[in-house]
Amino acid sequence: MSGKLHSQHIGTLGELAVRQELIKQGYKVYIPEVDVDHVDLIVELHNKSFQRVQVKTITKPTTETAIQVRCVKYVNSGRVDVVAVYYVPQDKCAFVPYGNEKMLSLALTTAKNNQTSKRTWFYQYERFPEFS
Repeated sequence: MSGKLHSQHIGTLGELAVRQELIKQGYKVYIPEVDVDHVDLIVELHNKSFQRVQVKTITKPTTETAIQVRCVKYVNSGRVDVVAVYYVPQDKCAFVPYGNEKMLSLALTTAKNNQTSKRTWFYQYERFPEFS
């Protein structure tokens, strides 16, 4: 691969990685015909209900110990159930239930001050959440 990837290529890589992981976890994944209103994927749960997923692809950490994902565009839209975060350097996905936060902060490692309380860990969301 030569040169820097365009942001749309990076986003597509993230969507493909998230789809692959969801299929590995046993879900049926549907792709909207048109990507509008922040719905990148629709996932059919085992109880036959559906969740709308927004995919975010992160290529580098925001800080030395965490990544942050901006969610301002879809706050209070009612259109996003789960934010799937694909972290390129580790080739891993996190599936975070979305509760109208403007920003998601996901810890990758222990903070420099060794703070562990009140940290949301990227790795606690490796399984897609089953909720209705």
